Amino acid sequence: METFNREGYVATLLATFFTLDLAEKKRKELQATAELQAQVKIALELAQSPSTDQKLPERPIEGEWLERLNKMGVDLLEALTIKELYHIQGLSQCATPRQVEILKHFKVAGAVKMNKTMANYTIRRLFCEAENVEAWQQRPPTSRVMQGLLYINGRFTRGMTQHQAQLRLRKSGIENPSKYREWKRIEALFIGVNDLVTRQRNATRKITWKRFYHYYDELISTGVPSDEISVEMMLTRIAYHQRGERHSDLFRGDEARLLAAV
Repeated sequence: METFNREGYVATLLATFFTLDLAEKKRKELQATAELQAQVKIALELAQSPSTDQKLPERPIEGEWLERLNKMGVDLLEALTIKELYHIQGLSQCATPRQVEILKHFKVAGAVKMNKTMANYTIRRLFCEAENVEAWQQRPPTSRVMQGLLYINGRFTRGMTQHQAQLRLRKSGIENPSKYREWKRIEALFIGVNDLVTRQRNATRKITWKRFYHYYDELISTGVPSDEISVEMMLTRIAYHQRGERHSDLFRGDEARLLAAV
């Protein structure tokens, strides 16, 4: 089969995935257009790249995957390998937080909306340049790493790079494992309450570390053990404060009724 036909076939297969798995609005946006054809070509090229994860098998897809495709009415004229399917599926998946972080650092347009496979491709191209690798390694520490060092050590040394700060955090974790475990729970809570999908679902706004600790300490002060605080509990507290002013007249300052409502 010619390369163009193979890519066109895969684009049709991908459109079938979208039709079955995504909402109506998304289906209309992701039709087998020229742009999608180009992305399919990139996905197949990534699968052939020597630097691609070697743990992914090269053998053609079979078994359950093949049965699923047959039930979808897709007849594989040329079998896809598991590695190829992995990258093609990535065209319908959001970029990982790590990928978005890298893309944002290099000010790549549309980083948040980029799919996983295209993010992979873009990052590979960026890191082909030695100066970009150096810039990434020398970037300033993220707020999470700084907060981790502050929580465990009570201080943070200015002027460190992200790499140096991460090494310091790991060392601090080895020296104080219980404090490190506490920090990892706090970090997971912070990530959870600021997750975009979670915020959209709960109609809450993104919060800073200062505001996060305010709500966290409020829960601690009510007697909730730190290891029992969940994202849901934090969101309830956040929603109460963020919506409190809007609902104050309706609930007349009754915190219990407002918390029940949110």
